[in-house]
Amino acid sequence: MNSRFQNFYQIRFHVLMGILILYACFGCKEKKEAVAQKERKPNILFCISDDQSWLHTSFAKAKELQTPAFDLVATKGAYFSNAYCAASSCAPSRASILTGQDIWRLGVGGLLFGALPKEHQVFTQLLRDNGYATVWTGKGYAPAKLEGEAYWNEPLGKGYHQYKGDYPENFMDCDYAANFELFMEERDPEQPFFFWYGGHEPHRIYDRGAGIRTGKNADAIEVPSFLPEHDIVRSDIADYYYEIEWFDRHLAKMIKTLEATGELDHTIIIVTADNGMPFPRAKTTNYEYGTHMPLAICWGDKIKGSRTISDFVSFTDFGPTLLEAAGVDVPKEMTGQSFLSLLTDENARGRQEAVSALERHTYCRPDGMPYPIRSLRKGDYLYIYNFEPDRWPAGDADFYSPHQGYYGDVDTGATREYMITQQNDPKVAALFSLSFGKRPQAELYNVSQDPENQYNLIELDSMQNIREELHNALFAYLKRTNDPRMEGKSPWDHMPYYFEGYENRHLKPIGERDLKNLQTETPVKS
Repeated sequence: MNSRFQNFYQIRFHVLMGILILYACFGCKEKKEAVAQKERKPNILFCISDDQSWLHTSFAKAKELQTPAFDLVATKGAYFSNAYCAASSCAPSRASILTGQDIWRLGVGGLLFGALPKEHQVFTQLLRDNGYATVWTGKGYAPAKLEGEAYWNEPLGKGYHQYKGDYPENFMDCDYAANFELFMEERDPEQPFFFWYGGHEPHRIYDRGAGIRTGKNADAIEVPSFLPEHDIVRSDIADYYYEIEWFDRHLAKMIKTLEATGELDHTIIIVTADNGMPFPRAKTTNYEYGTHMPLAICWGDKIKGSRTISDFVSFTDFGPTLLEAAGVDVPKEMTGQSFLSLLTDENARGRQEAVSALERHTYCRPDGMPYPIRSLRKGDYLYIYNFEPDRWPAGDADFYSPHQGYYGDVDTGATREYMITQQNDPKVAALFSLSFGKRPQAELYNVSQDPENQYNLIELDSMQNIREELHNALFAYLKRTNDPRMEGKSPWDHMPYYFEGYENRHLKPIGERDLKNLQTETPVKS
């Protein structure tokens, strides 16, 4: 072959090979980028308010309440109409979230002002072990003992509390949104993160009258039927709404930060609350207003928008769900179950029931005895079993709690003051008995017909089959998950109460209270 033609074919061969190599390189790069995008671990923004019942968002049509950030998450993703906390008390609820376990399995970790033993794994540590940055701002796992080798001191990781705000009276001074923005500036953009936004709101103490002063129409506010229809109560609820909106405003800023950094579509955003509203017959009870929580979740295009999911969710399920989303094995000790499939598959089915519990909230009975409750929500019904019906569920009237004063398992505030001081008023007496009086051992409510749980059906002959079915289902679950109550044991009776140096031996009944002193009680914003 002529050398000129030979050189021509050689050049042509090398050009073609070069093109093929370039094509292969770009193809590999695109493939690698596609694989990396597919395998990228999601960021997680977990937002939890403090004391907010499920009905109290504008998405749920609460009048005189605006929660546009919560509504945005619910619209972009899914709204859960049957989400239930595992305990209607702050620290126990958070402990159940972190461990993915029911509170009766956590020992002192199942109590307010308790401590979370390190023998129980927390999902945040498992995320850290698998490459996540885990950080938090506001209120973390609290109130609890956060020192000692045997306990989790910082189960949520690094705290971000650098930025403070000059806020109205009784608000925490933590600028939640600014601290989240600071974290986003400082983080390694290649590292996935879990960020816990724990709002202190709408936990009491409130700036009394703030809701009405800022424009809320008290007359339009809907008062739950278990509370008195009175201007004092309406104003108190307006203050509660005002604090919910405060929490929501910071959430809105965090969402904008995610959008500005290009991380919005790569982040699972969860918005919920730890337990119900801080009013009588709500928080620290297993009634709907104590355990039924708001819950909205979005995750880019992984979750189809504007969905309402009616399957049940227990707060013990958050850990398993987030671990599965992050590609991390779920420990067998977790009693919760992942609901990831509910988020990503419209045809999936999840829980059809949820169990909640309570042991000791405040130290408000002689010797600090708990008020043990277990409950099952299934179908249209709520079944509650009170293990010690001879005790006062709201706390003893003549025993002064170092945390909340008299009737210590009801948060102090305007509504509580009004109901106690007016308990002999015929318009208040029956409602006072519902909230502060003793309860029967078993209770049964048709939630679809009686969402405010005022009509106990337990004695009706027509309810016998349902009563037995729910009782047997609840106790079977308690036995399966090793609840000490099933063996007649109560290990919580004399556990320590870690509250600002108080020890059990320092707490004594003080005798009959002077009702006028209720006006000057100063609770702790724990």
